[in-house]
Amino acid sequence: MKMRKKRKPVIVCITSGKGGVGKTFLAVNLAAALAEKGKKTLVVDCDFGLANVDIMLGIRPVRTMRDVVFGDATLADVIVKTPGGFDLVPACSGVPGMAQLLYEHIERIKEMIRSLESYDLILLDTGAGMTEVVLQFNLVADRSILVINRELTCLTDAYAMIKVLSQLFGRDAFDIVVNSSADKEEGERIFRHLDATSRRFLGFPLTHLGSLVHDDEVPRSIMNQEILVKAVPHSRNARSCASMAGALSRLRPRPPGAEGTQPTIACERIGGRHTTA
Repeated sequence: MKMRKKRKPVIVCITSGKGGVGKTFLAVNLAAALAEKGKKTLVVDCDFGLANVDIMLGIRPVRTMRDVVFGDATLADVIVKTPGGFDLVPACSGVPGMAQLLYEHIERIKEMIRSLESYDLILLDTGAGMTEVVLQFNLVADRSILVINRELTCLTDAYAMIKVLSQLFGRDAFDIVVNSSADKEEGERIFRHLDATSRRFLGFPLTHLGSLVHDDEVPRSIMNQEILVKAVPHSRNARSCASMAGALSRLRPRPPGAEGTQPTIACERIGGRHTTA
């Protein structure tokens, strides 16, 4: 009898420097679009202090990441099915101790994520900023997607995160999704601005995965706890999510290797605001 070869899922971290930019909306809709393409997909809610993937989906899980961290459950024990056709590891909100996890807890969760072999893709929906938890989940991923918008503070924070992951951990591959742009052209302009800064000061280009335009269908789907790509599949943003999912479906796991460090000192400027390495 021929043994089935174990597969290594592609791990994608969806993150941002600034909060409120639409990470969870993107994670849920990318996962649903990937599922429609036949990819077995898992979303892990990594915003342990203020989890909201389950709320966005209208799910009330019995067990959550809390049972993994403070109990004897594994990630596989708390996985739930979703209306989007993908699986979810739900987190929790307002639980003392979850917002500031110890390093050993983070490492245990990372090892559990690495051990999951029944999925094609695993999407990690992180909190915002450069906390230890957020950085660690970016490091476990094969690819990082940074969600940005037109706000100057958002662009500056995104660049700061890229710089830290690059200079301290040797990462040089980042996908950018521009959210709430007026149109496709503005999304491209916002991306080019951040990409030019990365090329000039960090020495590598960024990848424009796609843009989501301002559309009343987005807040409506969130309020109704619906998944846009399923509720309004022919809308502009649903089609954009499907296109981005197509790109993700072609990714392959990053080969194992040491994470190098390349510290540099420079003074960068984004839209008139200076930051120093």
